[in-house]
Formats: sequence, structure tokens, C-alpha cells
Amino acid sequence: MTYSVAAFVEDLRRLSKTHQTPKEILPEVAPLAAKLAETSGWINPDFYEVDPNQGIGITVLHEEANHTLLVETIVWAPGKGVLPHDHQTWGCVVGLDGIERNTIWKRNDDGAAPGHADLTVHHEADVGAGQTIVFMPNDIHSVQNHGDTPTLSLHIYGKSLAHVNRSEFDPEASVVRPCPIRKKRPTA
Repeated sequence: MTYSVAAFVEDLRRLSKTHQTPKEILPEVAPLAAKLAETSGWINPDFYEVDPNQGIGITVLHEEANHTLLVETIVWAPGKGVLPHDHQTWGCVVGLDGIERNTIWKRNDDGAAPGHADLTVHHEADVGAGQTIVFMPNDIHSVQNHGDTPTLSLHIYGKSLAHVNRSEFDPEASVVRPCPIRKKRPTA
């Protein structure tokens, strides 16, 4: 029997009841996300549709009614990505198709000056099919597709990103601002 999105969501619900902190839940979520990535039958061709205004396409696979346990796919158009941002919840990403570059940033200032943030690159990680990367709530990362074809990844969060106060960073201008809420589409 293959592992399904529905079974994955049930496992996430079980884990969220028994694990209280990101450090407890993330080591459990990552292998389950990789297991789901091994089964491609649930991947719909519509998941590859890019919103031309965003350069990415986001398809919500599951979100709890109380805005917890968000599961979504994100397709990244060639040459596109997003600025550095945080999630303000735990997160796990697993590659499904292609390779996305995750740049992990270090914040060097103390956050005391409103609207100001001093970031430097801490390290980079390429996430390909079946590979996972996890994020603590305050981790800052950016994503870029450096390839010639769209990349697709599965994203899992402890809370819906539209319902947390996230930040987006512009490292060149040393600016921090509220993260935009990106346009998403539900699964059919």
C-alpha cells in the first residue's frame, strides 16, 4: 500500500498531539515527508501551474480549520524564487521534482531598530527529489530555482503562514518588513 496525503495528514495530527516543540516534531515529520515524496501518484499536473505575477504557484493540499498543519506544494519557475523570510512556525520542505536552492541567512543585529535587519549568508543547501530541510520558527531562508525547468516541492508547516506575523528581509537594503501573503489555490 502506498503512502497517501491523507495518511500523511493523519500522522501529522497524531504527532502534533504528542510533540509540543519544533525540536520534538521536526525529526518525526521529515522522514514522513520523504516517505510521501517517494510516492508520486498523488502529484497532480496542476501543481506545476505558476502564477505569473508571483513566479511561483502554491497549491494547498490540507489546512486544519484552526489554521494549523498546513500542507502545500510550491512550484518555482526557472530563475524565480522568494526573498529571505521567516515562518514563525516550524517547517519542513521535501523536494519532489528538480532542485531548489535554499539560502540560510544569519541575522547579525538584535532587531531593536524597527524596519532594520542586517543579514549575511550562513550557508546554502540544494534540495532535490526526496531530500528534506527543516526550519525552526525564527530561521531565515530564501529560495531560488537556478535551473531551466520548474521545480516542485512539498511544504509542511505547524501553522498556516497566512495566519502568523512573518517577516521578509531585503539583505541589500538591510530592511525587514511584513512578509506578503502569497496567492494560493486549493486542490480541486
